Amino acid sequence: MFGNHQVSRETLSTREKMSEILVRISDQKFVPLVSLLLREEGRLGVVVTFLAMMELLKGSMIEIVQAEPFAPIHIKARGAAERALHAGEEFRESEFD
Repeated sequence: MFGNHQVSRETLSTREKMSEILVRISDQKFVPLVSLLLREEGRLGVVVTFLAMMELLKGSMIEIVQAEPFAPIHIKARGAAERALHAGEEFRESEFD
C-alpha cells in the first residue's frame, strides 16, 4: 500500500517558454499575462514564464502594459519579434537556461 516511487519533474526551458510566448501573442494585440500561465506547470512555470518575459522585454521583443496599480498586466509582441518569429530565427542562449 505504501510503496516507494520516484516523481520526476519535467524541466522547463526559458528559451522554449520565450518561443511559446511569442507564438501565443503573435496574432493578437494584447494578451493578459494570466493567460500565459499554466496551472499544470505550477510555481516553477510562473518563475520560468516571468524570466522568459524579462528576456523578451530586454530584447525589445514584447511590450508589457498595466493601466494602473493592481490592474491586469497585458503583453504584446513588438514588430521585431513578429518578424523574427516568421523568419524562424532562433533565440540566443539565455543566461537563465
